[in-house]
Amino acid sequence: PSFVSRKFYRLMQPYFAFAFVSIIYAWPADAARFCFYFAGMLWGIGINDYLPNLPLWFLPMFFVANCWFCLILKASELGKRPWQRLGLMCLGTAAVMAAGWKIKQGETRLPWSFELAMILQGFFLAGYLWRLVKEWAEKTGRLTRRFMTGIYLLAVPAVFLWAVCVKMNGRVDINGSWFGNAGLFSFYLAAFAGSYVVIGAVWGLCRLGLPGKILGKALALFGENSMVIMAVHMPVLTWMDGVITPLMPQIIKANFMTKNLIGVGYNFLTIALLSLFGAMILKRPAKEKR
Repeated sequence: PSFVSRKFYRLMQPYFAFAFVSIIYAWPADAARFCFYFAGMLWGIGINDYLPNLPLWFLPMFFVANCWFCLILKASELGKRPWQRLGLMCLGTAAVMAAGWKIKQGETRLPWSFELAMILQGFFLAGYLWRLVKEWAEKTGRLTRRFMTGIYLLAVPAVFLWAVCVKMNGRVDINGSWFGNAGLFSFYLAAFAGSYVVIGAVWGLCRLGLPGKILGKALALFGENSMVIMAVHMPVLTWMDGVITPLMPQIIKANFMTKNLIGVGYNFLTIALLSLFGAMILKRPAKEKR
């Protein structure tokens, strides 16, 4: 219960708050549209423009996914030995994912993306195992230069695997319950390979003396505020297009809607910085330690 209440406070309270504010911000033209948005807020799925700020769908889905993985971890405690607990954890994850995939075959989307939360349990298991391996390596003193070299060398086949899977998958739209042309297995391979490359690159860059420390602090800042950034980046994008972009040089105004280096770079940097600023304003101050 304490785990669920903590996750509810961290994910669902901001969800309802930001969803309500986004409805007021959009100010629908009639009562029917108001009712549509409020029903969409309660249903909590990311399709059919159910909310003016549609990316908020991730928060209730992530809450349900956390609850599922908590149940899987609790069930794995039935094992007496570490390998038994690990086996039960893998079996439980596979069973939940299979059940979610079965539900997905139907035409009805469940509230709070319930079935997607089940299908995405593989990411929770992978993250949990990654943390266990990292803790084991640190505890046993295995984080040697040779060990790290092996980690970095594995990034080469990971990049190749990611590129092949992305090419096969094509467009992925998780909130639309579409995992690509090649199916769930290829989707997971691409996600794991891409995540491995990014984590390895960040891990390496953060070890480059002072620049690495600055980068690490910047990434930690974005990580700590990631949920709020996700919630505010759509209103920020709307405000940016109407207020900031018209003041930019002509080269920006000509490319900000184009998928090239200028357009993507401008949107990424501007949205990231403005969203981080908004997140830090809305961030609840930490309690002082006595």
